[in-house]
Amino acid sequence: MIFEGGSRLWSLESADPAVIEEIARSAGVSRTTAHVLAARGFETCAAAVRLLNPGVGSLPDAHLLPDADRVVERVGRALDKGERIVVHGHDDADGVTAAVIMVEALLQLGATVDSYIPDRRTEGHGLNRAELDRFAARGVTLIITVDSCVSDRDDIAYGNSLGIDTIVTDHHEIPPELPPAVAIVNAKLPGIDYPYRYLAGVGVAWRISGLLLEKLSGKYGGGETAWYGSAWDDEALALVAIGSVADRVPLTGDNRDMVVDGLKMVARSERPGLVALLAETGLAGGEVTHNDVREFLGPIFGRVSNGKGRNTAYDLLVADYEEAEKIAHELVLDRKEWQRSAAAAWKKVKALVENDPEPVLVIEVDIPIEVMGAAASRLAEQSGRPVILIRKKNGDATAEARGPVGYNIVEAFRSMSDLFLNYGGHPRAAGFSIPSAKIPLFRERMLDYAAAVPPTPVPRQIDAELGLARITTSIAGEMDALGPFGQGWSRPVLLARGVTDDDAAAARQVGIRFSTPVPRMRRPVDLIYRLRLSDGIAFVGILGTVVARGDASLGVPASDTLAGDSR
Repeated sequence: MIFEGGSRLWSLESADPAVIEEIARSAGVSRTTAHVLAARGFETCAAAVRLLNPGVGSLPDAHLLPDADRVVERVGRALDKGERIVVHGHDDADGVTAAVIMVEALLQLGATVDSYIPDRRTEGHGLNRAELDRFAARGVTLIITVDSCVSDRDDIAYGNSLGIDTIVTDHHEIPPELPPAVAIVNAKLPGIDYPYRYLAGVGVAWRISGLLLEKLSGKYGGGETAWYGSAWDDEALALVAIGSVADRVPLTGDNRDMVVDGLKMVARSERPGLVALLAETGLAGGEVTHNDVREFLGPIFGRVSNGKGRNTAYDLLVADYEEAEKIAHELVLDRKEWQRSAAAAWKKVKALVENDPEPVLVIEVDIPIEVMGAAASRLAEQSGRPVILIRKKNGDATAEARGPVGYNIVEAFRSMSDLFLNYGGHPRAAGFSIPSAKIPLFRERMLDYAAAVPPTPVPRQIDAELGLARITTSIAGEMDALGPFGQGWSRPVLLARGVTDDDAAAARQVGIRFSTPVPRMRRPVDLIYRLRLSDGIAFVGILGTVVARGDASLGVPASDTLAGDSR
């Protein structure tokens, strides 16, 4: 049932009582927490228990990833013949961490391997022909992409004409026609056996590189790298956590397993680059949380390529201690400068769109490309509309696009792919390169598409009902235990019906605290809120009020709440 509250749309859905009871009994949690899990689609106790006890030991077999065996066969041939390999990355935290993991795994196998991370400011997205020409001149015969290139059909075909094979490992949306690569590893490919679709690029790279080590290390090895065996597992998993959190993939399923274990490894890492970065950001010596990565570590890795294949964040992760301290300090200073630049860019972008009535915002801007994504994200969030920021340079243009929840911007671009030099991304975050002369036509077609497929508000879900009088520190602790929270896995939203001023006062008297102001309630109201535990105290954060108790717009009678919850 859809209704309004706190200036948002909300959805209150029922859950199977039998599933709720079974999850509560088998997982040893309250009926409220069991209701949250059931409402979020957990239909079996095993799935609920896995979520409550995450870890990489629960991951499915990497062989189930598409073309995994082809990757092992082609890399084995390259090792046999001593071929020159390049790992082609992407200039963000996901792409940089994925490149480091893949290169270090190949080095353990004794490969002749180098990395190349393009600068999207000057080279655009994915592969490009000038880059491929340079690879061919150096004798490269195999490219392994990470976090990129599933849409690079023409460039991969051009590489083939130069005698260069390409293995694509990626997690972006699948194009209508796949590139002519020798293998394509992407969990979003249709009809595959791998059960989880939403791996980050670094997650795909880690799973495939681990498979390469498993299958080939008995025959090959001896390469120079600091990490072997369990040390490689731990250090690589730390990078998986950073790349996955920074790329905002859903924190569910496999991603949750890898991030939870990987965050523990970040704090314990012996990698000089991470040690230096934790010290420089003030995070050394304690637990590293999801928020620490999202707010402090992940952004430092973004878009610091030099246009010649080198990337400062990559160099940090492979540096020795002395060099790592210097690079970490420089990157943190660069991040502060980025924040100043982003603030200035936001003011400029905001001024350009005041009173713009269009259903999609297509804006030509003269701001640094490295802050375009942040500005587009902020504008899409505030406006509720798709946003495309375009920056011209030397006859071509680069764009960053962001969409509101429920709007698939990649599908829009797919319908006009003939305009682009290349494009790719996720449903809500994408980018493209385009000849500047085609920008007016792109604007026209994008507006036509938005008129035919308008963005519509997507309701946020209320996960369960829990009256204020039934809140306990135990239940608040269970809400925290469902973390880490992030993209695709938010802190549960709860509903308390018929709340009065007296109810709020009684909650305070038993030790419940309100972390947001409590509205004045002249009559019973329904509160939408979140619950957390801090220092043994249950905190209620109110998201909004809905309607008077028993209002028919809720779709259920006021008495239809969960039974008393004693846990």
